[in-house]
Amino acid sequence: MTASAARPARRGFTFGIQEGGFRDAPSLEGLRWWARLRLSLTSPGAKRWYPGALLSQAFAIGFVMVPILLQTPTPAAWLWAGGILVYGALFTVSFPVSVALPRGWQWTPPAALLLLSVPFLAVLGPDLTGLWVYVAVSAALCLGGGGRAMIVILALAIAAFAVSAWMSLMEPSSTPPWAMPLIIMSIGTLMAAFTRNLQTLQQLRHTRDELAAVAVEEERNRVARDMHDILGHSLSAIALKADLAAKLADRDPQAAAAEIREVQTLARATLSDMRAVVSGYRQVRIASELASLRTLLPAAGITPHLPMTTDEVPERNRELFGWALREAATNVIRHANATECWVSLAADRITIEDDGTGPAARGPDTDGRPGTGLHGLAERAADAGGALRIGRSRRGGFLLEVTA
Repeated sequence: MTASAARPARRGFTFGIQEGGFRDAPSLEGLRWWARLRLSLTSPGAKRWYPGALLSQAFAIGFVMVPILLQTPTPAAWLWAGGILVYGALFTVSFPVSVALPRGWQWTPPAALLLLSVPFLAVLGPDLTGLWVYVAVSAALCLGGGGRAMIVILALAIAAFAVSAWMSLMEPSSTPPWAMPLIIMSIGTLMAAFTRNLQTLQQLRHTRDELAAVAVEEERNRVARDMHDILGHSLSAIALKADLAAKLADRDPQAAAAEIREVQTLARATLSDMRAVVSGYRQVRIASELASLRTLLPAAGITPHLPMTTDEVPERNRELFGWALREAATNVIRHANATECWVSLAADRITIEDDGTGPAARGPDTDGRPGTGLHGLAERAADAGGALRIGRSRRGGFLLEVTA
């Protein structure tokens, strides 16, 4: 996982545009209505939405509330002004409330705003349609900015034009009837597009988190696979050398001491390989594996038939073929009961055969489960765009072939 993915978002004053904005919310699945509403209204995303929603109400206060207070006799003026405040409060919480509602009921907050605006026709006349800008914004947010939201916004614009045209016939006005419908359409469309962008951003955040989890799992699999392959091969070689040293201890102490020194060398190399696996720098090469087999197979009583050079193998295939040779050699030494082993190389293929008992009589893999090493090798081959084939060889034993 990258440092940026793991770093928490910085706290600060925003208008809902931060790490997914006001659309991020805690999971509300399985909760009662009041619990859903409480969590939605107090979620971090909702708190980032409130400042922008309150600031947008300067339009309603300056162009609706103030004219009402100046033109309408009291106490009716204060009653209508209170209605504007209620309208603004409902707009502020409309989107968080819609998040808490079931999917089929998310249209109710903008519908409530629309119904609450209708009485203002008595004091505002055609200017009533200015309040429908808030209905359009609420619809864009609550309905997700998709096709349903655009239908509502278009319907509001048409209704605003009809109201303005009708009222202008009764009382001529300097404001053209198409002015407010254009404002509703433009702001509503902008908010719908903004909402869709936030949804996309939220999906990208979820995808990022999923990819980070997959990367962690892949790294665990890599370490487990490399540890299995390295330990299986190296411990088999150490056990083989130790058995040989034990047999030589009485009749040839010098040869036994030489085998013990090789065991020490193998143990140190295995420890170094394990550290390299954890650090992510472990590489297995076909040339070094062939050199190792020239010593290990005779020590196990198996006659090797190995290629003299690896020059024809391209660089991109050398590591994969090295892993194939390591896995096959471990299986030949531990399970095959073979007396001879053949390795053939080509630019895009490596084949390992023996004359042992064959695949039907093979024992478990190094960790006690059948096929763990072969499964890891198949994954390596697939990652390199190749394939693994196993079966019975022409010589009666086991066949392992990797193509790249």
